[in-house]
Amino acid sequence: MQAWLAALGCCAAIAAARPVTAAPPPTDSLRFTLVAPDSVHAGEPVTFVLRLTNVTDRPVEAHFLGRTIAFDIVIAREDGTVVWRRLAKAVVPGILQLKVLAPGETLELRDVWRQRTNAGAPAAPGYYVVWGALPSDAPEPPHTPRARLRILPR
Repeated sequence: MQAWLAALGCCAAIAAARPVTAAPPPTDSLRFTLVAPDSVHAGEPVTFVLRLTNVTDRPVEAHFLGRTIAFDIVIAREDGTVVWRRLAKAVVPGILQLKVLAPGETLELRDVWRQRTNAGAPAAPGYYVVWGALPSDAPEPPHTPRARLRILPR
């Protein structure tokens, strides 16, 4: 029996030392959406809201990066050229944050785009595509469905 306990202790030490990867919740447990206006006038600040909702009848553990939850908003021209990214010049700490969302609970993340490109130039009037993303170590980080935004001339 002592040999068995010694072997178990050895294995337990090995198991505790190996890295653990947290599995994300099933994709049908959380709904990730973007709230954005259809159109705005040139130069007006644009508010975007990302919503992550637990659509199940049980608590769901959600995984996020950063001390403050890191989230990205991407603005691209219709040809796919990215004009602005919220996290373009940000450093996101590799800190895993776990949050349990109760059934029906929604987590909201919001930011304002000042209609400037990543280079600092004003965004031109026209049509853009917008989506939100949650950075992660997954091969394909969660992202919202894409929305269309029109910037109208002044």
